[in-house]
Amino acid sequence: MSKRKSFVGITLISLALTAFCGTAFAQASAPYLTEPAISPDNSEIAFVSGGDIWTVPSAGGTAQILVSHSATEGRPVYSPDGSKLAFVSNRTGNGDIYVLDFESNDLKRITFNDTSDNLDAWSRDGKWLYFYSSNQDISGMNDIFRVRATGGTPLAVSNDRYTNEFHSSPSPDGSTLAFAARGFSNGQWWRNGRSHIDESELWHKQGENYRQISPRGAKQQWTMWSRDGSTTYWVSDRSGSQNIWSHTQNGNATQITRFTNGRVFW
Repeated sequence: MSKRKSFVGITLISLALTAFCGTAFAQASAPYLTEPAISPDNSEIAFVSGGDIWTVPSAGGTAQILVSHSATEGRPVYSPDGSKLAFVSNRTGNGDIYVLDFESNDLKRITFNDTSDNLDAWSRDGKWLYFYSSNQDISGMNDIFRVRATGGTPLAVSNDRYTNEFHSSPSPDGSTLAFAARGFSNGQWWRNGRSHIDESELWHKQGENYRQISPRGAKQQWTMWSRDGSTTYWVSDRSGSQNIWSHTQNGNATQITRFTNGRVFW
C-alpha cells in the first residue's frame, strides 16, 4: 500500500466511523466508535468504544475487546513492528501512557505525571513514544516530550514557555519533528465556517532549529510523515473546512481532500 493510500485510508475509516456514530444517536443500542488505528501490516484496526479498546479485522468481522477497565482508555497506537500497542488510560486519576505487549500480554505504565499525558506517536525504530503534556510548563501550556517505550524519565523535545505545542510526529530517520503550535490541541471554535480562536501553526524542528511550515490564520493539527520522510501530512481548515494537506521538502503545500463542509477527523 502506498504512503498516500495508507494515510487517506485511515482518514476515510475515521470518517466512516464518524458517520456510523451519527446513527448511534438515533439508535441507542448502536456502539460509539472513535480513534481508529491501523496495524502496520494493515490487517487489523484498533478503536475505542465505551471507554475500552477493541480490535477488528480490516476486512471486516467480529470486534474483540482488547483492553477493558472501569477507567477510560483511549488513543491506541501500534508500535512500528506491530508487537505492542501504546494507549492512554485515566485509571490512576489522570491520563497516563501504557504499553501492552501482545506476545507476553504484559501491560506497563510508562508515564507518571500529575497532569494528563497525550500520546502522539512512536519513533520509527520503536524505541520512543512522543507525547504532549502541560506537566512542566509554568504557564500551563503543553510541551512536547519523548519517553522510552520501556519506561524512564520523559525528555523535553520542544518546550517553548508560554506557547502551546502539541500533535507531534518524528520523521522516519528521527532528525526532524513536525508539530502544531499555538492555538488549542482540543476543542473547536467556529466563525464563518472555520476556526477562530483555535488558530495554530505547523512547525518543523531539526536539532535546535525551528522552521514554520504553515501560515497562521487557520487550524493545523494531527501531523504525520510519509514512509520515506519526504512529505508531512496534517489536517487544516485553511480552505474553509477541515481537510488533509501535505507539505513536501521543497516547500509546496497541497490540499489532498476537498470536503466543503463538516470536519475531517484523524
